[in-house]
Amino acid sequence: MCRLSILQSPVPVKMSTTRIFTVFLIVVVTLISDIYCAPPNSSNITVKDFCIKETKIAKEKVDEIEKNPDAGTDDEEVLCYTHCVMVTLGVIDEDGAIAVEKFKKFFDGFDMECVKKIPKIENCTDLSALDDCEEE
Repeated sequence: MCRLSILQSPVPVKMSTTRIFTVFLIVVVTLISDIYCAPPNSSNITVKDFCIKETKIAKEKVDEIEKNPDAGTDDEEVLCYTHCVMVTLGVIDEDGAIAVEKFKKFFDGFDMECVKKIPKIENCTDLSALDDCEEE
């Protein structure tokens, strides 16, 4: 089982909800990319490498987003890459339901009652449903 803790910035920054969510996901993807967790049935591959291959996103694009989280915030390729990471880590199950307990382990700053009400996430763009669950 993989565990991460997300450090919160002590300095509040005003950003739109969508931008905050996107930046947060990109930061999480960055943190997850080099930890020991790997996709099921793989030996020496990171979640990052697995999802780059699965989504066919350019590695350079992922690297750029890791360096500059504001880049590509509405990019469907980035959403699909993020979706892949979440599915691979079991945050989104095979049926598209959010595994709330796993979600809580990786993400904070969300209203979990709202997260529980999100319908299935069947495709990349469905991730935008999480925007409404961010706590301000």
